[in-house]
Amino acid sequence: MVIILGSPRAAPRLVKHMKNYGINAVYTSPSLRDINFKKKIRSHKVIHYIGSPTVTLHGILTLLRFKIWKKKVIVSWRGTDVVIANKKIIFRILTRIFQSFIDYNSALAPHLVAELEQIGVKTVVTPIPTFSLYKIRELPSQKKVAVYLPDKFSYQWDWFQGNLIKKIIKEFPDVEFIITANSGKNFSEKNVRCIDWTEKMEEVYAQVQAVIRLPFHDGLSCTILETVSMGRKMIAWNVVFPFCKVAKNYEDVKKYLKEVLENPILDVNNSQYVHKKYEKEKITQDLIAVYNKLEKKNNL
Repeated sequence: MVIILGSPRAAPRLVKHMKNYGINAVYTSPSLRDINFKKKIRSHKVIHYIGSPTVTLHGILTLLRFKIWKKKVIVSWRGTDVVIANKKIIFRILTRIFQSFIDYNSALAPHLVAELEQIGVKTVVTPIPTFSLYKIRELPSQKKVAVYLPDKFSYQWDWFQGNLIKKIIKEFPDVEFIITANSGKNFSEKNVRCIDWTEKMEEVYAQVQAVIRLPFHDGLSCTILETVSMGRKMIAWNVVFPFCKVAKNYEDVKKYLKEVLENPILDVNNSQYVHKKYEKEKITQDLIAVYNKLEKKNNL
């Protein structure tokens, strides 16, 4: 039924989730050199991009092929895609040109919809069910904080504000910081523990009183929803969510973290809000409805 591609983390997660609902979903990474690629996807009518294909030349060439082969295309815009489309003139122009090749244009959060509208791209808010929502668990007595700071690619240190995080770690020597998705190559501090990518994030959230995630631009990250769902405080950057402490500079991060550590409170209200607002079953069924609608159009 559907080919899901794009984000190497979110796309396989979505495939696995959709298979639990009986959806014939397949994850692939399309190669322009694979002469058998058309044959491999022949039975699939719908293509779902996690991330926009219009912000890379490879993506645009792949999008062209899908439309020639009469596939229906869904795009779920992420925060980084929106930044590229806004900042790079060539991709802003190409994004506008190739909008007619996209059958269902969506964004993961309302602020992304507003940003895309500024460059002439109309989208609707459609979250994707790649996150988990956890039960509230009591806060630990120890001062522990998790930080999302991936380092697989060199650009991520600056994008996720590694230098600011280093300053915060130095500022709070009595706090244990668990740096997630991180190899540890940039840390030697005694109050730091780095862990690589893990699917067992529930246990990480259970150990901490707060989570910090500071990319210069963000969409609707799994980290944010999962953190708040368990009743932990989320210190974020450049997002428009009422359930986050949104920092704009180093002093904000320092202030918010100090507040959380000096008066640790289980955030029950925001946990309930997230569980209700992002009810996974409803989000899943809404997405399946989009798939079914596009598949029917393809068969006309």
